[in-house]
Amino acid sequence: MVDDYRDFKQEVLSWLGSYGKHPEKGQGLAQSTLQSTHYKLEIVFRWLWEDEDAYTTEFTPDHADRFIRLLNRSDGMADSSVLHYGKAVQRLFKYQNHIHGTDYDWEPKPELSQATGDERDYLRRTAFKPLYQAALEYNSIKSYHSDMSSEERDRLKTFVSQRLGVPKSEVGPEQFKQANSWKEPSIIAVTLDTGLRPIEVGRATTDWVNLENNELNIPKDESTKNEAHWNCSIKGRTARVLERWLEERATYDKYSGRDELWLTKQGTTYSSKSCNYLLSRLVDDGDLPIPDHKDITWYAIRHGVATYWANHIGPHHAKEQLRHKSVTTTMKYLHSDAETRNDAAEQIW
Repeated sequence: MVDDYRDFKQEVLSWLGSYGKHPEKGQGLAQSTLQSTHYKLEIVFRWLWEDEDAYTTEFTPDHADRFIRLLNRSDGMADSSVLHYGKAVQRLFKYQNHIHGTDYDWEPKPELSQATGDERDYLRRTAFKPLYQAALEYNSIKSYHSDMSSEERDRLKTFVSQRLGVPKSEVGPEQFKQANSWKEPSIIAVTLDTGLRPIEVGRATTDWVNLENNELNIPKDESTKNEAHWNCSIKGRTARVLERWLEERATYDKYSGRDELWLTKQGTTYSSKSCNYLLSRLVDDGDLPIPDHKDITWYAIRHGVATYWANHIGPHHAKEQLRHKSVTTTMKYLHSDAETRNDAAEQIW
């Protein structure tokens, strides 16, 4: 039984890794998505064996409906978690349809907002400005004493001179310390405007930036989970921050010949891990109104932005700004939040 399940699981994960995203295009799931799906399917099958009181790998839409109903009734189970389990089950059915010829057309039916409290740890709007302020204070440009080429040092001295408004001849170690980098503020500002996913932070290129129209233009080929070109609005302040970052970016050797908008200190593209690390540093160093018990990740920013747009701007505008494939996805964020209730209480009489 153990060996049979191991073989079954390996076959499923191997297929998902090669074809799980778009079978017809031969595109598999990203490694992080594959790992998350693996974990959730483990939970699903352990429930199945208890439900059937026997070992089996036959999982049907009827099983899926019963499993989702159980999650809906579980205390403390967030709507988003129910939907994530549903997506893992859909990937399993995609595998079964492709390999075993089944024709399962199943969608999860979460009982949205069944919990009485704030079921999703999303970043509240009151934390947006403090988060940006923490990013402004976070990091200085490369140290004056860092190992760099003479050309890069000269470019940086010119940049610092212009930033601080002092003669280039007077720029030294102290002036370098005073010139904070615009990289982190630009990442945070764009994410607060558009709810960038971690993978989009990594994929973003300089071509996405449209300063003339105050937009982030995401091409079809780089549009995560979608098949359309997206024009996302950014505020004028964000456009100015991006302009400053592009000027600073041009001084660094590691960006030479590369089009990525942002790179980590190690010269790699951003991932969930590096985005979450940056956020944890900003939360630790800043003065953000976040309760200690809240588990805040990068997606908490996206969820907070989506909640604000859906509740205050409208779901159809939110769908375009957050790059949702369907307005049904956006509707998950259209719920009663404390800010909306407070506004209503102030205006009711």
